[in-house]
Amino acid sequence: MAKLVAQSIIDGKTDYTVAITKRPDLKIGIDSYLTGQGRADLIG
Repeated sequence: MAKLVAQSIIDGKTDYTVAITKRPDLKIGIDSYLTGQGRADLIG
């Protein structure tokens, strides 16, 4: 699920802050995926 949410952040379909606010339990997985994809710039 974290990969799906993180990919939607990369695709511009949702904002990082909105995603983390709605699903704080996925924060670690989302951060890990974004970092692994070279998109740590979206974490914030």
